[in-house]
Amino acid sequence: MNDWKRFFEALGPERYLTEGFTQHTLAEVDFVLDVCELAPGARVLDMGCGPGRHALELARRGFQVTGVDFTEKFIEFAQESAAAENLTESAEFVLADARDFVRPLAFDAAVCLCEGAFALLQTDEDNVRVLRHIAASLKPGAPFLLTTLNGYRTIRRAGTETTLDPLTMVETWPGDDSGELQGRHYIVPELVKMHEAAGLHVEHTWGGTAGRWARRTLDWDEIEVMFLSRKA
Repeated sequence: MNDWKRFFEALGPERYLTEGFTQHTLAEVDFVLDVCELAPGARVLDMGCGPGRHALELARRGFQVTGVDFTEKFIEFAQESAAAENLTESAEFVLADARDFVRPLAFDAAVCLCEGAFALLQTDEDNVRVLRHIAASLKPGAPFLLTTLNGYRTIRRAGTETTLDPLTMVETWPGDDSGELQGRHYIVPELVKMHEAAGLHVEHTWGGTAGRWARRTLDWDEIEVMFLSRKA
């Protein structure tokens, strides 16, 4: 996990926000509000918020948002952006590891989007721990929206760009100055079981690739899968 932290610190928020998958924030927040059916002023947890693009947009629309990330540069950027837009009353940003952060029964909804805090962790125990903390932080019946890498695509493309261990489903990306990067990829039935183990009932599974969010069937080869679940 430290390799990912070094990677994101080296990448920095400005460069991160030029990546193609970050260019759909308004439409993505529209979708979150639609499927989660949030009441005005609802409290939302954004776990693995990065530089705060979703959290800040939710705050602009009148929601109370807490963004959590372990990358110091991202949190500092989000805090500075909130201050510049006079959003500090509605947008809180916390420097913390998703495996450690929990705020019991505090939130009306939660999101974990674009590999923020999930699947880049290499063990099932760590990933379930993140889901358990999200569930514990939600009020009963509250919705949770997750997008994560599509394990079906990972299997179908194994060996073409990265290395995949078929025993562990851990993918390894080529190393750079931050060292080798790894992540644990899952297929849909595994992810459903992980949600259930954390106390989250899965209601819908959709295609979740950035720029293509919709209530639609997952394509085998698309990058991400989306889950809408609810706190039991």
